[in-house]
Amino acid sequence: MLKQLHLTRRQWLGILKWTLYALFFLFVMIVQTVILARLPIFGIKLTLVPLVLVCVCIREGPERGGVFDLLASTVWCLSGADYGNLSIVLLTFCAVLSSVLCIAVLLRSFWTGAVCCLLTMVIHEGGILLFKVLLGRIAPSNLWRVVLPGVALSMLAYPLIYLIVKLIGKTGGDHGV
Repeated sequence: MLKQLHLTRRQWLGILKWTLYALFFLFVMIVQTVILARLPIFGIKLTLVPLVLVCVCIREGPERGGVFDLLASTVWCLSGADYGNLSIVLLTFCAVLSSVLCIAVLLRSFWTGAVCCLLTMVIHEGGILLFKVLLGRIAPSNLWRVVLPGVALSMLAYPLIYLIVKLIGKTGGDHGV
């Protein structure tokens, strides 16, 4: 049976690329939940998972990147993330929308990726804050004290994440499995 299953070099490189994306996502998720959650900077916890998801979706396009984002967001939700079910919808929608905008209107570059990541972070963190406000768990003033400084500090990691995703994306070429 294995003799009938023949994969080309390009297909193996595609499998390698998606495996590296998944491992990078898992690494960032573990760093965020284990290390950064215990070591807040100025009392603010960093959120890096949305940056990875948006960068992958912009790099790979709305179809393949959107499927990856949906699966990764589901893993993020199942890991016990705060309001992870809301994150599935917000992260997948924002990442796919960012990818479509970069293809249709903008160029896929470092700066447009940064703007898309910033908007996704604001929508994601703001959406979770709005949901918590509607449930009466926190005050709306946390937008200025927690969410916006958290987004700004998290964006400091964007250049490194963008570079790693760009290097992984070159592994299998522009065509996936």
